[in-house]
Amino acid sequence: MLSNGEERLHVADYPVGLGSQVLEIRKLLDVGCDDGVRMIGIHGMGGVGKSTLARAVYNLISDQFDGSCFLQNVREESNKHGLKHLQSIILSQLLGRKETNLASEQQGISIIKNRFNRKKVLLILDDVDQHKQLQGTVGSPDWFGPGSRVIITTRDKQLLAFHEVKRTHEVKELNKKDALKLLKLKAFKTEEVDPSYMEVLNQVVTYASGLPLALEVIGSNLFGKSVREWESAIRQYKRIPNNQILEILRVSFDALGEEEKSVFLDIACCFKGYKLSEVEEKLRALYDNCMKYHIGVLVENSLIKITHDDRVTFHDLIEDIGKKIDRQQSPPEPGKRRRLWLQEDIIQVLKHNSVSETLMDGLVSHPFLSIVFLHHSCLFSLQFVKFLSIIELMPYIYLHCG
Repeated sequence: MLSNGEERLHVADYPVGLGSQVLEIRKLLDVGCDDGVRMIGIHGMGGVGKSTLARAVYNLISDQFDGSCFLQNVREESNKHGLKHLQSIILSQLLGRKETNLASEQQGISIIKNRFNRKKVLLILDDVDQHKQLQGTVGSPDWFGPGSRVIITTRDKQLLAFHEVKRTHEVKELNKKDALKLLKLKAFKTEEVDPSYMEVLNQVVTYASGLPLALEVIGSNLFGKSVREWESAIRQYKRIPNNQILEILRVSFDALGEEEKSVFLDIACCFKGYKLSEVEEKLRALYDNCMKYHIGVLVENSLIKITHDDRVTFHDLIEDIGKKIDRQQSPPEPGKRRRLWLQEDIIQVLKHNSVSETLMDGLVSHPFLSIVFLHHSCLFSLQFVKFLSIIELMPYIYLHCG
């Protein structure tokens, strides 16, 4: 049982790969040390298991505090009901009373500071996306008594830095072994699986790239299905990703500014695996000298990563959502679109030279093919096309457009 008579939180049907991460969080928290208040941050992309990890830690340590509160869905609850609602839940859970009616956010801040500055409390804020949510609930360590611990989960690493949360843990995707184990348990409720399924299971593991959300959704959807049904579903997922997965991942995109959204779509559609310096150079014509800042925002929001050898990469499902959003926003005619990456669309534009040059905004050159990136379109200059067949041109097209 937890403090305040609460039942244990449900962590996950199959908490695969959690053990080592729970130990890491416990080390950061150092619960046995009561000489001050510690705030730690758990960050990572959507669907990677931040909330699951936080619930597991809560169950493990909450009985070591005078009061505890797991405030879930902070982003959603704040948008729906406001900050006063969040403050009221905190007061209710930590004091063990019915929800407090607050006249204002300022009153909520005052009560939290005055009631808990001498109490050892555990407070977990799950899925935070705005600094004002932290300001109104865990504004400063001196709001709480010695030995108190605050855990914040978010997709936005910069949010933690701005709130001066120095101890952080990044939740990463599952390795292949754990991913396969989770998929088997979700789809078959056992690790012992008919060998005829192994090929399709490995295909799903590759597609999900270690994202627990994707593995759980696909495993649940294909529970009890035949190998042929699995094969058909995998083809469908690759063509049209599952909406339940994409909706979770899209939250990070929707939180971006308009120009940052545009940069993300450019990268997702055309520049996966490129050197960071190449991406900055090619897009500078569109975004002037703001590229470093925009890319920094995308990294902080767990949408893209920069590898050890300075290449831009991201999860395959992040790429899928970027391309899906771009398709939704683009005109049906390929020649009027800003970004092209599908072979059939590129060939159509090359054959018909169908893009309006008045939309041209910046030029990226290649010895055999000039590709113009536009604010509203993507133009292929056909000055050399008469000397080369479409097949001969394709390697140069892919060089620039994925």
